[in-house]
Amino acid sequence: MATAVKPRFAEASKTLLRDTVLDAVHELLENRPWAEVTMGEVAERAGVSRQTLYNTFGGRDELSQAYVIREADRFLALVAETVRANGDDPRAALAAALGIFLSAAATHPLVRAIASSKDSDELLALITVRGGPVLGGVTSGLARVIAETWPGLPGPETHFLADCLVRLAISHAALPGSSPQETSASIAEILGPYLDRLLDGR
Repeated sequence: MATAVKPRFAEASKTLLRDTVLDAVHELLENRPWAEVTMGEVAERAGVSRQTLYNTFGGRDELSQAYVIREADRFLALVAETVRANGDDPRAALAAALGIFLSAAATHPLVRAIASSKDSDELLALITVRGGPVLGGVTSGLARVIAETWPGLPGPETHFLADCLVRLAISHAALPGSSPQETSASIAEILGPYLDRLLDGR
């Protein structure tokens, strides 16, 4: 029995350590950009040694990527909940999903990095210039949410819709033209007929 419990405890400890460090990154990013945050400050805020920090993540780039991926996954979870709650009104679901992301531009460090549009921002680069893994993961996750909410939609078209939503959300966060609510409603109005056509063709 002891040998069966030990791996689970070790995995739980590793997960707790990673979350503690990433929470520390999030707290530090609330007041300044990632470029101004040092690994030593992250270690101190998390209550771990610098060596433990490097052993767990490998380096600064890996740490920032882990943070971006975790926060993207958390946004995706919120979007999934919102889309499913509005499953009987597809356009409202699209608008609500976009609204979650765009409304976070003023408070969330990750979305704020996009909204700042500074070429030197390392977090922005992870989403745009080097954002293949992040964009791909979020797009696939959103496509899965759409397919589960409205079963029977064709795969390629569902993925295309998810890709459009993700890229439009990033574009409008980087260069907002109006309020998050107005932008979300407008995009939902434009993409709504496409989703309606997919739903009618099931």
